[in-house]
Amino acid sequence: MLAAISGFLMGGTLIIAIGAQNSFLIEQSLKKQWTGLFVVLFIVSDAAGISLGALGFGLLLQEYPLLIAVTKWAGVVFLLLFAAQKIKASMASDAMLIKLSSQVMPIKRAILTALAVTWLNPHFYLDTLLLMGNLASQWRADKWWFVAGAIVASVVWFVGLSVLTTFCAKWMRKPKFWRWFNRLNALVLGAIGLHLATL
Repeated sequence: MLAAISGFLMGGTLIIAIGAQNSFLIEQSLKKQWTGLFVVLFIVSDAAGISLGALGFGLLLQEYPLLIAVTKWAGVVFLLLFAAQKIKASMASDAMLIKLSSQVMPIKRAILTALAVTWLNPHFYLDTLLLMGNLASQWRADKWWFVAGAIVASVVWFVGLSVLTTFCAKWMRKPKFWRWFNRLNALVLGAIGLHLATL
């Protein structure tokens, strides 16, 4: 039980830090678009990453620095382009901002974007496969309790964040909100991308 509590606390701390996932989920929850799908994709991705880390795949990843480098720069490019898209959206007219806020993203693009903000983010690998994997291995026979606790933290965080954001959406229908939200989103995504570039 102690291992599960430790996994929950550590998992929760790291999930909050992966800003690209949270930023994307908040935006889509405000728009009430594919929210449940994104929550499931993020939870499954976290569960897969943490479980692979507990199985020792993080150590295997360290043996292939080229793979880490390719993932890193792909993530940097994706995040900066995503940030640029948000800046462009923030400059639209009030009517266009309202239209964009209600425009439904095609499901194929939605899935690919959700997977990209997770699996093209090197922080995801560092946090789940390497850090969480190493922490899980320290619990030896109880490591899967640690993994279970971390996965529960992922479920609680993403479900809670989506429900809370969706509940608040009714107060966020003005063009001014979406203009500043897009600017803030661009700032967060751009900062993450630039930070990755310096690692």
